Amino acid sequence: MTIRSFLSLCVWALLSLVFPLATTAQTSEHGRELIRDPHFQNGFLLLEPKTGKRVVYVEITHAPPARPAWDLAQWSSHFPLDPGSTTHSSSGVKCWTNAAKRVCIGKAGTPEADLSLGVNANIEYGGRARKSSSEPWIHLLVQQDFENPPALTTLTSCPFHLEARLKHSELHRTPDYTPARHAAQFLLFFTVANHNPKSPGYGQYLWFGIPVYDDLERMVAAYQAKDFGDTASFIYTPASTNYAKTSTHDGQWVTFEADLLPFMRAGLEAGWKAGFMKGSHDWADYQITGMNAGWEVPGVFDVELQLGNLSLLAVSGEPAKNRP
Repeated sequence: MTIRSFLSLCVWALLSLVFPLATTAQTSEHGRELIRDPHFQNGFLLLEPKTGKRVVYVEITHAPPARPAWDLAQWSSHFPLDPGSTTHSSSGVKCWTNAAKRVCIGKAGTPEADLSLGVNANIEYGGRARKSSSEPWIHLLVQQDFENPPALTTLTSCPFHLEARLKHSELHRTPDYTPARHAAQFLLFFTVANHNPKSPGYGQYLWFGIPVYDDLERMVAAYQAKDFGDTASFIYTPASTNYAKTSTHDGQWVTFEADLLPFMRAGLEAGWKAGFMKGSHDWADYQITGMNAGWEVPGVFDVELQLGNLSLLAVSGEPAKNRP
């Protein structure tokens, strides 16, 4: 399993419009930053682990009085985080942990990672492997919707940047271990959605992926297909070599960066060709509406990965011509 069936968790993409936004992103001479609180300094809204509905059960604020811009989703977990389980290091790192997961925020202005996400799936699964592909698997993700999402036709470029380091990835091999079913991946997904209420295809969207880590592949191959989860939307994930020169498998900091605009355009064209998003092939209807990032761990792995300097800029210019 690589990027193949991961998105049954992502109810947030369909619900994001009904929840208030927080922490407006910044604009500079280089473009408008789409990601609110890109260094994760304002904490999280913790979501109930049950899939199918976005239910916030507590807010954990790192830098009051600022409100969190990020949801923290822990779908299908048997060990939801307790906001009281907080530790502080001498370097200013703040962590929320339990036996099955670890979430840490670095101190602004220090060389520490901005965010670290860890999952102990051996604890979550009780030392056994999932028996079928339909059995739920563990997720630990941060997610947000974008404020004033830009239409693709208004952009001249969309520079993306991320630094990532794998701290550890340990497989607890079981007798029924199958690589295709029992994997561990860290992924980013952006939604490119028809955001025009007057369009017959309003609400239809593309999952645009950036693979950061896959236990099966040092450099992850390109992938495109239907999401076999609840969303049934089109997944388009260019190969990781489009963003990074080295592999996170080596445990060193890896920089991921590229102009995502041409890749997102290619993703829409591939989706249309495959029969998705049939309601509209008008580029002006499609906007970059949100993102998620984190672990999906169908296998019995203990994993942790650090992130830093996340950015997605909307650089505007003259509107581009619509394409069929």
